[in-house]
Amino acid sequence: MVVADQVSRYLDFLDEYLRQHPDEREGQAHYNALRTLWPHLQHEIAGTERDCFSLDRNLPAFLAWVEEALAADQRVAEDEAADAVQT
Repeated sequence: MVVADQVSRYLDFLDEYLRQHPDEREGQAHYNALRTLWPHLQHEIAGTERDCFSLDRNLPAFLAWVEEALAADQRVAEDEAADAVQT
């Protein structure tokens, strides 16, 4: 499943990010890892109930949103690729 692949990509990168930045809180690391791979998504998080950079307790909402956001991002990419093939 493509969405699972995107989530797996995120989680794999997060593992590496945590190893490289052990000084960051869990929420900060999650936010920064997502921002690194999908910078256009950070603006939909900052200042919301999903903002785990500021509050670790927002991590469950952040993770639920990440799965949905990556699925939507993947659908857009797939639609653009299909349009490119047709033209």
